[in-house]
Amino acid sequence: MRRRDGKGRLEREKERVVSAMQLPKDVFLGELVITLIGKRAVYVENYRSILFYTDTCLRIQGKCGKLKIQGRHLVIEYYTGDEMKVRGMIESVELEACTP
Repeated sequence: MRRRDGKGRLEREKERVVSAMQLPKDVFLGELVITLIGKRAVYVENYRSILFYTDTCLRIQGKCGKLKIQGRHLVIEYYTGDEMKVRGMIESVELEACTP
C-alpha cells in the first residue's frame, strides 16, 4: 500500500486558500520573483541563500528550486533576508525548478 504525500496535499491547500483570497501567490507561497533590467541588472526576491558567488556566476537557493545567473563583472549590489540586486553584464539566467 502506498502512502500519500502529506506535504503535497498541504501545498495544494495553501494554493487553494491563496487563490480564493486573491492574495499574491509569489509572496505567500514563497516562489522566486526574478526581475531583469535589460542585460545590466537582476532583482531576486524570496530567495533562501546564496550557494555560490564569483564575478562570473551566482547560484541562489529558492524555496523550490535554484537560480543560476551567469555573466561578467557580477556584483551583488545589495541583499537583505529575502531580496537582492545583482548588477554586471548578465549573459544568462537559468531556473532549476523542483520536481513535484
